[in-house]
Amino acid sequence: MNNGYKYIFSGFLLVLIDINIGRFDLLPDVLGYYLVFVGLGYLYAKIELRVFRIARFLSVSMICVSILDVVTGMLGWIQMGDFFNYAVMIFGWLSELLLVVYIYQGMMAHMTMLEETTLSHQFGSELKRYAVIQGLCLLVMSFSLNMPKEGGGVYLFALMAISIIMHIRLLMNLSAVKKLFEIEEI
Repeated sequence: MNNGYKYIFSGFLLVLIDINIGRFDLLPDVLGYYLVFVGLGYLYAKIELRVFRIARFLSVSMICVSILDVVTGMLGWIQMGDFFNYAVMIFGWLSELLLVVYIYQGMMAHMTMLEETTLSHQFGSELKRYAVIQGLCLLVMSFSLNMPKEGGGVYLFALMAISIIMHIRLLMNLSAVKKLFEIEEI
C-alpha cells in the first residue's frame, strides 16, 4: 500500500517543482499527475475505496489540462485566446481542488480502517482547511479578469503563494502516511 502513497507523493512533488529553461519545463506537470494516477490506481486496487477511484478520474482530468498546457504554452503549437486560456486555468484549479479533496477523503477513510484515529482526524482537519482556502482562492481567481491592472499581480502572487503552501502541507500529510507504512513493513 505504501507504493500508492509514494507515487502520489512523488507526483505532487513533481507538480510543485517547476524547472524551466526558457519556455521549456523540464518537469511538466503531466508527469506528476500521471504518477498520481498510478498511485491512486494502486490504492484503489488494494483497498477498493470509491473515493480513490473518483480521484483517479480527476487525475485524468488534470493530465488532460497539463497536456493542453504543454501544447499551448511550452510548445506553442496551438494559439488560443485569453478567455479560453482563462477557462482552462479555472477548470484546472477546480479539478485539482476536487482531486485533493477526494485524496484526503480516501486517506481519512483508509486511516479509519486501520484504526489510526489521530491521522484520520488530522486529515479531516486538513481536508476542511484545504477545501476552504483553495475554494476561496478559486473564487478570487474566477474574478481575476475583472481586477484592475494595477495591483492585480499582487492578488495573483498571493494566490500562488497560498497554493504552494497548501501543496506543501499535502506533501507533509502524504509523507506521514508513507512513514506509517514504512514502520509497519519493518
